[in-house]
Amino acid sequence: MEPISFASFTLASILASLPANGEPVSQSVIKTHISPAIAGQWEIDLDSEVTMTKEAAARQAAQELTQNIETNEPKITASTEGGVLTQNEQRILNIKPTSTSPIKAATTTNQCRELYNFGADNEMWSVSGKEWTYGRYLVTHREEGLPIIAIKTLYDNNEVDCSGNQVDQTGEAVIAFLNHEGNTMQWCADPDGAECYMNFHRVLP
Repeated sequence: MEPISFASFTLASILASLPANGEPVSQSVIKTHISPAIAGQWEIDLDSEVTMTKEAAARQAAQELTQNIETNEPKITASTEGGVLTQNEQRILNIKPTSTSPIKAATTTNQCRELYNFGADNEMWSVSGKEWTYGRYLVTHREEGLPIIAIKTLYDNNEVDCSGNQVDQTGEAVIAFLNHEGNTMQWCADPDGAECYMNFHRVLP
C-alpha cells in the first residue's frame, strides 16, 4: 500500500486534545467514539471513478445550474457584408447513440486487492499482496463537515504490496475526512467531500 496523506491535520494534534491517563477532564475539547458503523472488512475500489460524495456532487450541480443557465434556443448573429444583410444560425444538437448494449470492460487476471479490517476496539489491520500492516484508528465527529478518521500504523511486515511497491509504513499516520453510507465508504481531503481519493466497499460485516 502506498503511503497517503490527507488534509492539514496531524495525528498528534488530534491525540493531544485527549486527556492523559488519570488527568481530570475539565472541558470537552473534542468528541470521539468508536464507530461501529465502519467496523468490518472493506476493500478499496480501485476501479471507482467517484471523486466526491453524493452530497458534494449535488451541491456542485445546483451551483452550476444557477450560475450557468443556458437555453437550447439557436444562437443567431446578423451582420452586413458588402451592403447585403447576412444571418448565421447555430443550433446545439444532442445526438444520442443508437446502440443500447453496454460496453464490456476487459477482465484482468492479476487484480490488485487491498483489504482493510476495522475492529470495534479501534484496531485496524490491512492486507495488500504479501504486505500486511497493523495499527490503531480513531474516528472523530466534528460540529460541521465530515468526521475525521486517523490511522497510526504500528507494524508493517515490509513486503511487496499488490501494486508492486515495497514501503515500510511503520510509524506513519493517515488522516482523512470520512464519508460512510451503508456498504460504501470514502476518504476525502476536505470536510465537504468535494475531493475524495479512496473509495471502499464493504466485504464482510
